[in-house]
Amino acid sequence: MSGAATSGHHGGGGGGRSTAGIVALVLVLILAVAGVVAGWWLWQQMSAQQQRLAQLPQSSQVESNASDIDQLSSQVDQLESQTNQVSQQREQALEDMKQDLDSQMQQYQDDVNQTLDRVLEQLSSQQQTDESEWVYAEVEYLLKLANQRLQLERDVNGAQSLLQTADKRLTEIDNPALTPVRRAIQSELGELNSVPDVDRTGLYLTLMGIQEQVAKLPLQQDIEQIAAKGGDTSQVEGGWQQQLSRFGQELKELVVVRKHDQALEALMTPQQESYLRQNVRLQLEQAQLAVLQANPELYKASLEKAGALIDGYYDPDSDGVKKVLEQLPQLSEKTIQPELPDISESLQQLRDFMKRRQDGGSADA
Repeated sequence: MSGAATSGHHGGGGGGRSTAGIVALVLVLILAVAGVVAGWWLWQQMSAQQQRLAQLPQSSQVESNASDIDQLSSQVDQLESQTNQVSQQREQALEDMKQDLDSQMQQYQDDVNQTLDRVLEQLSSQQQTDESEWVYAEVEYLLKLANQRLQLERDVNGAQSLLQTADKRLTEIDNPALTPVRRAIQSELGELNSVPDVDRTGLYLTLMGIQEQVAKLPLQQDIEQIAAKGGDTSQVEGGWQQQLSRFGQELKELVVVRKHDQALEALMTPQQESYLRQNVRLQLEQAQLAVLQANPELYKASLEKAGALIDGYYDPDSDGVKKVLEQLPQLSEKTIQPELPDISESLQQLRDFMKRRQDGGSADA
């Protein structure tokens, strides 16, 4: 029985080793199959990677593409430069064309004006003498009077009124041949409007007011006489030492030693004072006369003399004197004789028109 048991025991051990071997073999096979599958999968991945790498551009192709890009960029820059050049040429051509058109328009306008002047000249020379002759004579008289009023009397407003009246008479005639005359009249009216307006009445009245003011202003001599008469009349107080000191101080104030390079002038007598005031008034009246006569030299000289007399003999501390001395130089700068324009062109144009009419009538006769 022990032998049978032993035999059975050994038989069971052999069966266990056989089963373990089979399992190990199966595992080896599985691992081998897995390794093959993994290798095949890696080979597929490597093949796909190589195909993708093969499809990518080579370095030479990259460099070629970069060169193409640079060439395209250069062509774009060149195209932009050509575009700018064409734009500048187009602008220059437009500017030249504009200048040519302006020159042609100016030439055309000049030709039209010359043609119009010739037509008007022919029209005026071909017209016969009619009842309008006395109107032309009236306009000539008005234009002549306007020139005299301006040149002799310097009356700008009067000259303007006469020119306007003459232009109104020409408007009533309604003759196209008189266009140059009316054009000259309008030009002369514009020049007269630019002449500065001189307020002669205002200047005259201002000088009259200064005369009245100067007549009341104190002289410097009057102030000195008042100061000399107005001594100290206060009652003497204090002891004899104080009185003696005060007396010495008054002597110092009374006795003043002054050094003069020129001879001292004596105080004016009442007659001389009257003559001084009359002389100042005469200078101011002479300035008024210069305003009415439009004489700037006499006007300025009179005001300067009046100012010198007032500055030398009137009280310099008086507010009225200071005000007058400030006012006289300002008045001296006023323009009383502005430059006048020449308004004889319209008169000459009218005379030329009348001469052409007479020459045309004589030729027809």
